[in-house]
Amino acid sequence: MKKHLIICGLLFCIGCKHTEPTLEPASVLAGTYVSSDFVTFDKKIPFPINGKSITMKITRVAADTVDIRVSAPANELYSPARDTTYRKVYILTKPQGYYLTLEADNTLPGNQLGSELMIAPPVAPAASPNWVSYVFVPPNYKQGRVSVWFSKTD
Repeated sequence: MKKHLIICGLLFCIGCKHTEPTLEPASVLAGTYVSSDFVTFDKKIPFPINGKSITMKITRVAADTVDIRVSAPANELYSPARDTTYRKVYILTKPQGYYLTLEADNTLPGNQLGSELMIAPPVAPAASPNWVSYVFVPPNYKQGRVSVWFSKTD
């Protein structure tokens, strides 16, 4: 009987699938980010623009939830022109990366997104995201949303 238990235990261990532990998204994303580029379909302008940059601080709340503090001084269409804190933002994790809806615009049909973050997953061996896009509608801008790319500083 003892032999059978040992053999069954060994077979069970051999059949187990060993995978790398998955980091929780909030811990991966937590940190400070600074704007690096303003991006449209036809151009990419490096920050600082007009001597101004945008910073973002992401703080872990739970495994799949973060608080986000955006410091964005007014800077024409290159900024949302306001400091904002988004509380308890859910992180939607997909194979392509992380998606965070910051604001919906309830004046548009279907509450289309007003602002969001799209974050590429870390590329091994890095532990931090290598690309962050903050999409928003600048004040008094009627031609759609714009994108500012960020780099993680810590």
